[in-house]
Amino acid sequence: MPTKAIGLVKRYMQKSFESTLDEMLENEAYAQQIAGQTADHKEGVRAFFEKRKPEYKGH
Repeated sequence: MPTKAIGLVKRYMQKSFESTLDEMLENEAYAQQIAGQTADHKEGVRAFFEKRKPEYKGH
């Protein structure tokens, strides 16, 4: 599982109850920037183009 991305989703889901829409849009942009730099993200993209299941390592 892509643990970094899942952790970011959980964090910002909890914050969503006390944040404005603008704050959440900023949080989403930050989370995508962080998750997009992980090895799991790169593996997911590679697997998609190679039409195979991704092999996530949790980083």
